Amino acid sequence: MADKTPSDPQARFLDRIERRVRYLKSLQDAGMGVYLPADEQQRNRAIEQVVRSTARHSEIALLTADTLRIATDRVRSHLEAMQQVLPHDVQYRNRIKRAW
Repeated sequence: MADKTPSDPQARFLDRIERRVRYLKSLQDAGMGVYLPADEQQRNRAIEQVVRSTARHSEIALLTADTLRIATDRVRSHLEAMQQVLPHDVQYRNRIKRAW
């Protein structure tokens, strides 16, 4: 059986991000969500930290800013979509700072 793992560090990293996003999607389909802070800067830092922690230590120096931005956008879009399954009081607090 042929090995289907990409050899490019950027592609391997984005493939790993896609696997994490599929997991988030399965959580959302099950009616669960991940709470995001209402503060925009805190939310951005948390999402960027998740993306950076997904990268292997050996490849973090090889990743471009564009690749990290793409990964952050993918994770952010799925985490924000999960906000609709959270209780209404959490959604309301978050809408005060940002319209989901």
